[in-house]
Amino acid sequence: MPGYGRGQGRFRRGWIESFVLLIIAEKPSHGYEIANKLSDFGVILNGIGQMGNLYRTLSKLEDMGLVVTEWDTADTGPSKKVYKITQDGLSFLKNSKKEFEEFKNIIDIFIDRASKF
Repeated sequence: MPGYGRGQGRFRRGWIESFVLLIIAEKPSHGYEIANKLSDFGVILNGIGQMGNLYRTLSKLEDMGLVVTEWDTADTGPSKKVYKITQDGLSFLKNSKKEFEEFKNIIDIFIDRASKF
């Protein structure tokens, strides 16, 4: 089945951005924290290539003005880039919530109708 699996391809284009923004809105985070929390949404990132996809998504969100970054140098070891959501990011997240609610209604209709078979 095309698009079926445990990675980003399982979800409609653009959903990953909403998931990432929600995670960052809950708590400013660095890339690996975000990757770990994506599993709450069924997105499992294994390997360098998939982490690269996450960092491209984060870069896109930053270019769009939905997140900003700062460097965390408090811990020992290398500095980490921490992502924080902006007001525009919160607006995007609220719009995403509305889209998810609409999609949920469609899914509920499908499940109800498919349950008859």
